[in-house]
Amino acid sequence: MFPNIKLVGIPLLVLTLVGCDRQPESANAPAAQSAFALNDLDYFQNRGVGVMAFHDDHPESRQGGVIMVMHGNRIATNGDLRLEPTPGQWSPVPKLENRVVDREAGEIRTTLSYPDERQNLVGFNPLYYPDLELTYDVVVSTEGDAIKVRVDLDRPIPDEWVGEIGFNLELYPADLFGMSWIMDDQSGIFPRQAYGVTVPEGSEPNPQIVQTSPLKGLVPLDNHRARPAPLATGRTLSVAPESDEMRLQIETRDGHLELLDGRVQHQNGWFVVRTTIPGGVSENALEWTIRPNVIHDWIYQPVIQHSMVGYHPQQSKVAVIETDPNDNFDQPMQLIRLTPSGEHQVVLDKKPQAWGDFLRYRYFHFDFSDVKQEGMYQLVLGNQRSKPFRIADNVYDQNVWQPTLEYFLPIQMGHMRVKEKYKLWHDASHLDDALMAQVDINHFDGYVQGPDTLTDFAPGEHVPGLNRGGWYDAGDEDFRIESQSGEVFILSAAYEEFDVQHDNTLIDQTLRLVEIREPDGVPDILQQIEHGLLTVVGGYQALGRLYRGIIVPTLTQYVMGGDFSGQTDNLIYDPELEPHERTATHSGLPDDRWVFTENNPGREFDAIANIAASVGPMRDYDEELANDALTAATELWQVERPVENDGVRRNKVRAAVELFRATGADEYRDFILSERDFIIDEFRSVGWAVARAVHQLNDEALTQAMRQSAAEFYRDIEASMADTPYGLTFEMQLWGRGWDLQRQGVAHYFLHQAFPEEFGKEYLLNILHYVLGTNPGSNNQSYASGVGAKSKIAAYGINRMDYSYVPGGVIVGTALIAPDFPELKEFPYLWQQSEYVLGGGASRFMFLALAADKLLNE
Repeated sequence: MFPNIKLVGIPLLVLTLVGCDRQPESANAPAAQSAFALNDLDYFQNRGVGVMAFHDDHPESRQGGVIMVMHGNRIATNGDLRLEPTPGQWSPVPKLENRVVDREAGEIRTTLSYPDERQNLVGFNPLYYPDLELTYDVVVSTEGDAIKVRVDLDRPIPDEWVGEIGFNLELYPADLFGMSWIMDDQSGIFPRQAYGVTVPEGSEPNPQIVQTSPLKGLVPLDNHRARPAPLATGRTLSVAPESDEMRLQIETRDGHLELLDGRVQHQNGWFVVRTTIPGGVSENALEWTIRPNVIHDWIYQPVIQHSMVGYHPQQSKVAVIETDPNDNFDQPMQLIRLTPSGEHQVVLDKKPQAWGDFLRYRYFHFDFSDVKQEGMYQLVLGNQRSKPFRIADNVYDQNVWQPTLEYFLPIQMGHMRVKEKYKLWHDASHLDDALMAQVDINHFDGYVQGPDTLTDFAPGEHVPGLNRGGWYDAGDEDFRIESQSGEVFILSAAYEEFDVQHDNTLIDQTLRLVEIREPDGVPDILQQIEHGLLTVVGGYQALGRLYRGIIVPTLTQYVMGGDFSGQTDNLIYDPELEPHERTATHSGLPDDRWVFTENNPGREFDAIANIAASVGPMRDYDEELANDALTAATELWQVERPVENDGVRRNKVRAAVELFRATGADEYRDFILSERDFIIDEFRSVGWAVARAVHQLNDEALTQAMRQSAAEFYRDIEASMADTPYGLTFEMQLWGRGWDLQRQGVAHYFLHQAFPEEFGKEYLLNILHYVLGTNPGSNNQSYASGVGAKSKIAAYGINRMDYSYVPGGVIVGTALIAPDFPELKEFPYLWQQSEYVLGGGASRFMFLALAADKLLNE
């Protein structure tokens, strides 16, 4: 159930907000301000419009600089100095040095500098290293109904950079498609497809930005040199003049504005408004006046948040209503039961109960737990109706977990041709896997190869045996060992716990063929476990160790979406051939993916556990593969590794648990029992893993100690369920919370199974409801694509270029625009909101849906 909090006597979490008519002095201020002013959360507010200045510092994620939220919708972002007209994900970004809110002056002054020291950190490593040292201030202030943006430089920009450095403000594209713009005496419509291509003279990139390739000259890094021509140039730009909610006017004091389409260079680009910084100036190098339209009587409309799938008759059922704090919300809600005749029955009619404030909104609960009759229902609030949902015993077993197994996992399968009747999702890819990575390399996606390959293979040498199995992860094509082995674990656990015999897919490893909705007489989940083991165990057999990851070497390949079979030529690289030469099996083009290795005890113990967990499910399906998996896990366990921290130690305990479950050997039991004090001390992070085997260990002292820890843990969990209106405890941040919550849910299932009297199931069910639609913001929906009455259908998957989705994929979910705005845009390129992943998203969701069905129907 969702705990309730009385408003009386409870301090509000947020005293000011944008997009709701809440003033700094009071949550019930009756009138809107006529001008922008700093609020208590240190951003500028005028009724339903707010301007944040560098609360966020993630420009590569389209979440930094000057941000504008207008009437419940983020319309502009990344207002800052940039070195390119339309920067991409790996473009240079500045370092935020200092941010000062000066209330007396009514301004926010942020100091930034180029270059950003993050460029030298492992895991960041952008490809561009500008030879530029520049420190500057961005000063944001107000002037009545206008926002002023000024840039002060510590020195005039170098001559060679004149014309290259400019102040950019990015406009969210999807809401502007089909809307108009007016620039002085020019006008146009924001186009749905990219428009405005030009190529710089001589087809040369900016010589001041040095491009470095990890291939060290073998393959050009990037031939995407086209720059967008301006859609318009002028002094004053009006954006969406026909829309009161989005109308925005920008005027530059000096120089001119350019309106650019960032999608010309990058499909994930936004529209960009830009003014270049002139040479020879430092103070007041740029000044913009921005006038967002403010609807002075605007109020955020109530949002009904509920599971888009529905509820089991025996579980608690609580809808959440998200409101404007100044809406004086005090109206009844009805639950209606839909009937074939259309004469719908009012089942419940009452006022929702006040919960309290969270982020910028005020929340209410509508509890209809007592309604148990099976059927189709809707919630009605004034003139609003929720999406329809079911109350039924089989609510979690009807098109809920099945899309993940029937669509998402088959479509993500690498090295396979995947068909769905008339549709070809993709052909067999990366049949040339893989070349041993170059040494002393910091790959742009975070892979690091040290001074040695840690194998018998030389840098650049082909490693046979890596072109079988594995899944794309998941908008990207790379194989990370933690994702690949993690997927093996969660599928193995689901098979053992829920006896999943579902078969709706033909998978033929010999033909490298997958046919969706073509049963082949074999449980799909076992074939998916097999596919994971082919890369994880196969990689161990090929290399004599686990790989760190397998990934394409160039950015041009990496940013590709769609059919990954076109990322490489599928022919093994032969350095004796010229780049244009090829035989039936080899070519002279070094486009093959690279395989990286590392010494990482924590990741290795994690993979050992994941491999060992698959042995039981595989024994009755493929005994040879089961034996190979067990051999790999036991041999890897025997390798001496340093246990340098508690994280590594937890993973080692977990590896011993899974090896014990697979073998029953005393060696592993003795190790687990020798760690009993650590297990109890770290129960909340490792207890779930030991719970999978605690009753087989036959150690009463450990069992009782864990039982007591489970009871204490769940008491704290029950108390924490009052932290948010969703019956969960979490803090909103840049990345959505869905994956972390699902990880908790899986752990809670095993604790409940081991100690059902001490450790409840309500938190797990609340997690599932959160993922299925009871989540914050105006765009609440099921995070599982294609599941429920409303779900995410523009996601960061392999078909993101088409603004589309993969059924059964599960996004990370609603994220925070700091300090207080929850956001989930219908835009597939915001990975911190809409990305699918392997090993942590879809299959954990499938596990939780299966768990809910089992727990509620026992």
